[in-house]
Amino acid sequence: MATALVSAGQSIIGTYVQQDIETRLQQEVYKKQIRVREFFTDFDRLRKGWVTEDKFRSALSMINFHFTRDEIEEIIRRYKLNDGLVQYTTFCNKLEEQFLNNEAKAQVFQAPQIFNKEEEETVMRLMLAIKRKIATKRIFLKQPFQDFDRTACSHITIDQFSRVLNQLGLLPKDQYLQLLIRQYIDNGNPKEVNYVKFCDDVDNVQEMLSGVITGIKHNPKEVHPDDDFIEDKEGLDLISTLFTSKKLTDNINTLEQVLKKIQGDVVMKRIRIREFYKDFDPLRKGLITESQFARILHLQNIPVTEKEISILLNHYKIDKIPNGQVDYNQFCEDVDKIFTIKGIDKSPQAQVPQIDDTTTLPARRRYLQMTEQEAIQLDELLMKYKQAIQNKRVLLKPVFEDFDKTKQGYITTNQFLRILNQFNLFPDPVSLNLLLKRFVDKANLNEVNYYDFCRIVDQSDEGVAISKSHADAFKNYVKSDNVSQAFIRNDQPNDFEDLMAKLRRIIKEQRQRIAEFLRDFDKLRSGTITVTQLRKGLSMAKILLSDAEFQLILQNFGCKDKANFVYWKDFTDQVDQVFTTKNLEKVSPSEEVPMMSTQYNYGRVSITERDRQVAEVVQKKFQYFCKATRLDIKQFFQDWDKLGRNKVSPKQFRQTLATVNFILTDEEFQAVVKIYAAEDDGDIRYVQFINDTQPPLEIQTESGASQAYVGVKPKEKEKLQPSVLLEQIKVAVKIKRLRLGDYFKDFDPLRKGLMPTNKFRGVLSQMKIDLDQESLDLLETMYVVPEDPIRVNYAKFIEDVEIVFTKSGLDKDPLMKPPVHVIPTFLDPRDALTTEEEEALHAIMLRLGEVVKKHRILLKPHFQDKDKTKSGKITFTRFRSIMDFHKLPLTDDQFRVICKRFAYQGIEFNYVEFDEILKKYENFNQ
Repeated sequence: MATALVSAGQSIIGTYVQQDIETRLQQEVYKKQIRVREFFTDFDRLRKGWVTEDKFRSALSMINFHFTRDEIEEIIRRYKLNDGLVQYTTFCNKLEEQFLNNEAKAQVFQAPQIFNKEEEETVMRLMLAIKRKIATKRIFLKQPFQDFDRTACSHITIDQFSRVLNQLGLLPKDQYLQLLIRQYIDNGNPKEVNYVKFCDDVDNVQEMLSGVITGIKHNPKEVHPDDDFIEDKEGLDLISTLFTSKKLTDNINTLEQVLKKIQGDVVMKRIRIREFYKDFDPLRKGLITESQFARILHLQNIPVTEKEISILLNHYKIDKIPNGQVDYNQFCEDVDKIFTIKGIDKSPQAQVPQIDDTTTLPARRRYLQMTEQEAIQLDELLMKYKQAIQNKRVLLKPVFEDFDKTKQGYITTNQFLRILNQFNLFPDPVSLNLLLKRFVDKANLNEVNYYDFCRIVDQSDEGVAISKSHADAFKNYVKSDNVSQAFIRNDQPNDFEDLMAKLRRIIKEQRQRIAEFLRDFDKLRSGTITVTQLRKGLSMAKILLSDAEFQLILQNFGCKDKANFVYWKDFTDQVDQVFTTKNLEKVSPSEEVPMMSTQYNYGRVSITERDRQVAEVVQKKFQYFCKATRLDIKQFFQDWDKLGRNKVSPKQFRQTLATVNFILTDEEFQAVVKIYAAEDDGDIRYVQFINDTQPPLEIQTESGASQAYVGVKPKEKEKLQPSVLLEQIKVAVKIKRLRLGDYFKDFDPLRKGLMPTNKFRGVLSQMKIDLDQESLDLLETMYVVPEDPIRVNYAKFIEDVEIVFTKSGLDKDPLMKPPVHVIPTFLDPRDALTTEEEEALHAIMLRLGEVVKKHRILLKPHFQDKDKTKSGKITFTRFRSIMDFHKLPLTDDQFRVICKRFAYQGIEFNYVEFDEILKKYENFNQ
């Protein structure tokens, strides 16, 4: 398309140079609202109104309007004075007169609508090329324009029109775009384009061309060397192209060059090229059409020209008909050779080329060819630049980056020369031409790769050099092995069984097989290894033994006929008894298999009768001490037990007792440690010590029976009745608002109303209905299916429980009302106060309320500090200790009455209810 448009539009360019250049500039200035005069004032410091020719050229290049050489020469000729200067004020006044005179503005935008015959032919060819692209890419043309036409007026702005064409890949060159816009400005507004007419004309372009194409002859005019594309690159003078937008044609003429370029793109973008072709070849024949082949290259975002596609088709096309078959399979194999070679498994000595930066170079760079003499001159020039920059102690890269806002590594040629001039590094024309030849590598002559230039000539600052040298210092660093400090183990086992119990515990916790570490030393499977090999294998298994322990193993498993050898099989069999017993298949099923012990003492002295007597004396003394001081010792131990292990160290145990002024002698302390020491780590089990030294507090009821509030259950557990269990489940379901059917139906997809007993228990667990084993057994017995004892009738269970919400069958009897379910009280009849106890409680609460109000005591925060689970309950002894702490002592009778009134299920004190009632008594006398 580009070749046809260029050949057809040569006369248009000449006409524009002679007649329409100022008019097009006026359109551009008006469209972008450019202040042209400001581009020239920087070059005219004295405001004389004229500048030199080179400065006039520089100002024109900053307007960002694409000029050809003839256009620039024509503008300079019109406004050039006799002394060689250019009068820019007259030029600016000419461009800006449209802002002051409406008639001039109308004249500017009426002129472009007049077309000559050549312009009409160019527009028609352009629209024909657009239609072909639309048919090839299957583009819906009108819809993207309609997205910008919110008022449905069939017109959009020029910028929106250009944006849509660019988005669809249909944007032509600037001179052809101007012709296209002029064609469809039809409502008197020079900023709006009739896109509807444009879309209709594109669809009917064949009919429009029928009368125009007739009689058109080929334009014999040859391509001028100063046009947009440069074919001849030898002896190219880049200085002459500074203010023109020149592009370089590719010197790719062979299949190998095209494949290298495509391989570079494939490696750089990591494309699996074969995957795109499979979608167009459902039968996997390895063949596609010519149009599909070009379309797939476009889909893969691989930039190839029409010339390169024709080179590929000449090699891979298998027939001579238009839009014939192309062997894409062979093409993909040739491209994938950059990664591997097909059939390399049959050629072990074949070598695949290594992928490096040179692999992607054909896709990234388009270097101009330089002779050997020019390369030598360029190296000398770069060395001079490097020395000059080092002498000036400057960095060029930050200055270049100020112009490169998008961080692409490229700036324009004009910007590159301006920075060199800023640092007084502007070279002579010959050297400048060499620089541009080396660093213009983007297939055009208007962008310079400043990044490569700075990498060669720029000097890193001192901080970067220090950082690089510091990083290089670790390049050959060899990390030394960790040297562990020597440690001597002095563990002394009591006997052989004590040692084996320790070994069994270690391998049970670590889930190890010691035989795996010792088997490799016994190559002949004789069952014996050396003493050194045994120790080495145990060390590999991370079982570190002292000399005493190792000698004890040798005494029991050493070979009598072979010195320094050990029966390792017997040793591992005895240790592995913690998992299983050898030859268990030969043992009778009725015979009981002994469980091997994993408890070991290791130097602990056994408990004597004297120790037990001393410990009993300490228990009685501490029991009397706690009763006299009303002490709750558990909270003091819990301050040391952060992990909740119910154990503290012996030192912490003695320190806690000393804190509450209970002093132990050394003999008493040693006796208590022996009795309550844990078997694994030697810590003191303080919870068991408290349970043994604090008897339950008994409160006498009116009937004379004693009720325990601490340490034991309040009363013997009676046999659970089915009605009571069902009532408890009803209460839980009503409080939690549970829908039982939603839980059970997930396990009964056929909705039979039956499910296995294990799933029945799992559903109850999901509903968080906590039932003990006895309750679960009773519930299964109530709803078990008689014919199938392993299944439960959960439908009947749901019906019995959901009576708290509704009753089944209400849809058939609309007058029936479901019974109202009342949650029963859990107050024990023995907890009800008598008349005398209520009067005594009233007097106690009056006195407590008066004292609390007078001294402004807040009891609830102290209760909450001891309530770790935030349940609103604490123990009775803790309640009494808090009252004693606030100097609110209670007698035994008063304590019994309060505990009886505010007890929760007979085992805890409900401090929330106590605090609420106490607040009412604070204001009782007001």
